[in-house]
Amino acid sequence: MPVRRLKPSRVLGIERFSDFGEFRANEVLGLGTSTPLRPREFSLSRAILPLRDGLFVLQRSFARRYEAEIGTDKGVGLVIPLTFHSIANGREVDSSTIAVMRGKTPVRAIEHHPNTYLMLRFNSDMRHRGWADFDPRLAYVRTQDGPMARLRAAIVEMFSLASACNDPRQFEALYRPVQETLLAGLDATLLPAGARTARPGSFDKHRKLIAHLDDVVALFGSKPLYSDDLAAALGVSVRTLQVATHAVHGVSLHHYLRLKRLWAVRVQLMTGGDGLTVKAAALGNGFWHLGDFSRSYRLVFGEAPSETLARGRRPLHLAIGA
Repeated sequence: MPVRRLKPSRVLGIERFSDFGEFRANEVLGLGTSTPLRPREFSLSRAILPLRDGLFVLQRSFARRYEAEIGTDKGVGLVIPLTFHSIANGREVDSSTIAVMRGKTPVRAIEHHPNTYLMLRFNSDMRHRGWADFDPRLAYVRTQDGPMARLRAAIVEMFSLASACNDPRQFEALYRPVQETLLAGLDATLLPAGARTARPGSFDKHRKLIAHLDDVVALFGSKPLYSDDLAAALGVSVRTLQVATHAVHGVSLHHYLRLKRLWAVRVQLMTGGDGLTVKAAALGNGFWHLGDFSRSYRLVFGEAPSETLARGRRPLHLAIGA
């Protein structure tokens, strides 16, 4: 969904400018000076989503020269491209490149065409995840097509959801699942090559950690599973859990937890009462994008969640006879 199609809500703020004289820069990653290359074609749209752990600004900018000291004094900042091309400090930056920044860095750039991108500031430094573990500076990370496409889709869905939501309490209830999806996308795109590779001789230690993880997941019961919460409960970093999950099961931590959440939904659908709905079971286990949930459920179990629910409601003798 293009930025210009998003509508303001009680959750999402929208700003649009058609006159450069009225244009105001957003301070999410610092203020700068912009000079339009084609003033008569000036247009900018911006969607602002303030969240508990940071600030997210989705913007379609204009062809311009840009000079600023970008970054953040606290936490970590990112620029995630949807469609993008720029020459920044003499370096070509395109749609496959995510900018990650700690502290502030002077940047001089030229953007010959309008760009669409997400400016994101986390309050946390995110070192515990492994993809922002460097000294204060600006780093460019070139991504692979598949993970980048999934990350962009998550961003678009997040802003579409915020645009359609006029109940802040409802969005607050979905915030953790939405953030977990975004973090999964960032882990997949930003973790450096080899970051999930275990050291020789460490398999037994990782196997014990995953066994402990499974015990903690069981204790969580019907609560949604989030990587930060589980890492804290185990007294390790998210990065350590990522390495252990990949070493023992050959999949990412997010994939492993997603499978467990899918199984939790399946158990609820098979044993739930007449008042249970697929939507309630999905949301209760941290799935906020119901279309994506249904596709994943069918892929894993070979049937739609509604089929599982219908079978779970059938009398026992009929279910056995089937």
